[in-house]
Amino acid sequence: MLVRNRVYWALALVTTVAMGCGGPGGTADTGGGGQAASASSTTVSSSSSSSGTGGSGGGSMNCPTNEGPVLAVRQLLFGQGNSGEWKAVGFNLDGLVSTELSTDVCTPNAGGDPQTAYPDGDQGIDNSFGKKFLPTILGLYPTWVQDVGNGIQNGTFTALLKLMCLPPTGDAPVFTTKLFGGTSLGMVPKWDGTDTWPVEPGLLGNPMDPDSSTLLYPNSSLIGTAYDAGKNGTFILSVPFKTTTSSASIKLTLYAAQMTMTLSADRKSATGGMIGGVLNTEEFVAEVKKVGALFNFCGQALFDNLVTQTRQASDIMADGSQDPTKPCDGISMGLGFEMQEAQLGGVGPANPVGMSCP
Repeated sequence: MLVRNRVYWALALVTTVAMGCGGPGGTADTGGGGQAASASSTTVSSSSSSSGTGGSGGGSMNCPTNEGPVLAVRQLLFGQGNSGEWKAVGFNLDGLVSTELSTDVCTPNAGGDPQTAYPDGDQGIDNSFGKKFLPTILGLYPTWVQDVGNGIQNGTFTALLKLMCLPPTGDAPVFTTKLFGGTSLGMVPKWDGTDTWPVEPGLLGNPMDPDSSTLLYPNSSLIGTAYDAGKNGTFILSVPFKTTTSSASIKLTLYAAQMTMTLSADRKSATGGMIGGVLNTEEFVAEVKKVGALFNFCGQALFDNLVTQTRQASDIMADGSQDPTKPCDGISMGLGFEMQEAQLGGVGPANPVGMSCP
């Protein structure tokens, strides 16, 4: 059970691949310097609305059949290592190449030092999570990344993309992508296209309709094998976890987010996937406090120090911009991923909410 608890804690803290809409105080196009376009999202009340257009970029073509290939995340890549591997994971979200001497960035949070969150990664990649928070996790729990991967491989969770009316060949300059949270498969995935993942109801417009995702990206594109989710999105993942006596779920939200990947020729798998975005610092702290309550860490010095370090990892504004007149209220984060063909199942059980440390 200890191993299971560790897996759930790891998944709750850092896995981020389902999408939502909007952002804190609105979303801003962070412009040049990014390595991929960010993803735009539109919220709908049911699957019947999925064929409509949305977003400032003009929106996708209608998809009257409401069908399309489905891909499931089969691997997450965190860029762990002692040689700066984190520097290549994510995107340049703010369009800057920042160092600890930069004066055009937000001010440190919680008494932090600029060297804590800066410099950026390669070509300005923003990934303070990978630089600061990931080493802290691995210092306390060296097999964390491996156990997260085992959680996916054992069918504990996934995230699902439905590429609406994507043709089997040829370019698709604009179409809608739907995102779903996949709950426990109840078995080890086969990764052969037949795995039928139950859908988490909290992300659905109609909790009785497993296809009614509210998480739409109407400006997705596929040119050759290069998939791009669109402009300026928000990514959300809710992950259930439990101990022997209680359970909860962690909701992680990435604002100003971007996602790209390379589809295979048969469009049944994807490699080279990349997600980057910004965790709102206080939202992330609130989710970390759920973990503290679940494992009875509330009030302990080690846990309080973890909360402080979380705030000090802030390197950006929560909307993906920079403002030197304000303290940083966001933590940039990047993840790599690979996907495999799968099927959408029925509506699974709702994730438990759980308690939180004060």
